[in-house]
Amino acid sequence: MLAAVLEGVGDLRLRDVPKPVPQRGQVLVRIKACGICQTDYSAFTGRRMNWQPPMIMGHEMAGVIEELGPEVEGWQAGDEVVISPVITCGKCRWCRLGMSNHCKNGIVLGGDGQDIVWDGAFAEYMAAPTEILYRKPKHVPWEAACLTEPLAGSYKGMIEYSQLRLGEDVVIIGAGGMGLLLAEIAVAAGAGRCIVADTVDFRLNKALELGVDYVINAGREDVHKRVYELLDEGPDLVFEAAGTLDAARTAFSLMREATRINMFGVIIPGEIEVSPMRIHWQETRMDASFSVTQRVMTKSIELIGKGKVHPEKIVTHTFPLSQIHEAMQTMATPERIKIVIKP
Repeated sequence: MLAAVLEGVGDLRLRDVPKPVPQRGQVLVRIKACGICQTDYSAFTGRRMNWQPPMIMGHEMAGVIEELGPEVEGWQAGDEVVISPVITCGKCRWCRLGMSNHCKNGIVLGGDGQDIVWDGAFAEYMAAPTEILYRKPKHVPWEAACLTEPLAGSYKGMIEYSQLRLGEDVVIIGAGGMGLLLAEIAVAAGAGRCIVADTVDFRLNKALELGVDYVINAGREDVHKRVYELLDEGPDLVFEAAGTLDAARTAFSLMREATRINMFGVIIPGEIEVSPMRIHWQETRMDASFSVTQRVMTKSIELIGKGKVHPEKIVTHTFPLSQIHEAMQTMATPERIKIVIKP
């Protein structure tokens, strides 16, 4: 089968590799769509190094079951599925607490993990255990199905961790794929006023298409000043979704009494100054969220299936697997949001 194999930093090669053979409890999936995550691009460019070459990246995936391994029940060839990239043990403390994204025995498909990594879905086929399969509603397009995982991460951060309440005012800093999915969740959940800040007008226009109330170009406007012009009493909830230290500083600059701040972006190493006294007197709540759990994957598929959210709206480019290099080049351009590979 054809696969894109990351041999080293910047060294992504199309290779003919053996088709996986599903083992006990596994199925062979013909990949229909796989999103490119910013973490995939970070591995490709050398910014993220928690992987060992050679590796097949890709963890935002959906496809069709083609073959069943031994002892598989409840599934059959032809079933359309969404695949979670996180395989957990179900036995450790974190799994039992419902925080399986912290599983101490976890395995990650496609390379976006801290521990053991298995090959992902930048390939024509992959083998997957049945416990990470979710049924795709027939009417849902593949571009939407493969974005269940990043949508689930956004749902987890916005709804389960930061607990957005009906009518609350939200500021999202960063209008990349994750920032826009956060915006979709906020709008669908009944945010009072939703503001998105970014430096790229193309992305801000997409945010408006998704239903946010206001956008701020951080390259031309003072974000703090503009937010407080739009929200006299400031935001209830601020999400840092750009993954930069400047965005983190901006997030903390926006806090007023009882503001909740979520460090959602994958921050690069570094430090920022924050006043503990100000946090204390203003009763600021700080949060963070990464990865997904079975619960939020299930909830997100339900939201997509019911038409409450449309993650495919943020897809700006699709490429066949044979054009993976062009796709990675496009990742470096400002006028792209979500790129999907369709093997």
